[in-house]
Amino acid sequence: MSYELLLARIKERLDATGMSERKACITAGVGLNTIRHMRARGHAPKPANLQKLAVALGVNPSYFLDVAAGDASMKSFKPSENQEVPVSTVFVKGAVQAGLWQEALEWSAEDWKAINVPADDRYLGVERFGLLVRGSSMNRVYPEGSIAIAVRTDCIGRMPRSGERVVVLKRGESGLEATIKKYEEAADGRRILWPESYDPAFQTPVILDDVAQAISQDGHDADHGCALDLEVIAIVVGSYRPE
Repeated sequence: MSYELLLARIKERLDATGMSERKACITAGVGLNTIRHMRARGHAPKPANLQKLAVALGVNPSYFLDVAAGDASMKSFKPSENQEVPVSTVFVKGAVQAGLWQEALEWSAEDWKAINVPADDRYLGVERFGLLVRGSSMNRVYPEGSIAIAVRTDCIGRMPRSGERVVVLKRGESGLEATIKKYEEAADGRRILWPESYDPAFQTPVILDDVAQAISQDGHDADHGCALDLEVIAIVVGSYRPE
């Protein structure tokens, strides 16, 4: 049985993402030889595996499933409405202590975790990335273990709007640190970063002045130390919480 068109589409996505067949299968959570067996042995792929591969390779599952459905060996397969929902893969690239400053270290690429989330028409062509949320200092919005999904401000060409949650990077004497807070533009022009927690220990805002330094209402950094430089680097556009 020939799967030339399906294999051509898979190869196209492998080339576009820079993944090897093995990496794609690992990311998709299917057998390591799924693609190789399809090519070398003519094994009919399971629709569920094709759907997972499509998500891992960043396309709507119908891009693979429609081709497979036209094959005689899969005539009985009818994609359901659920399988037609546009989805995409987001890589969780690190962790953040929401509301608190934590050393900003991105995980090495081999430790990135792929999750499948609904596509976002607001940011077509823009990379979204995930951050694992630790701690309780933003637990009104992100319980510990949630994944905040963000886009970089330099990729979307704008700064945050009042009410949006942001990823903030601080360059201080101890190096790079990052956190998540809610951004607000007050009536008097001040730009404020708020924690959102049920814990009384995490209620103090950080106020941004015109030179992007962080000070609290009493003149000190609300979290710890003196911030030499503070920058909003990304906007949180969604979140995911595993069951």
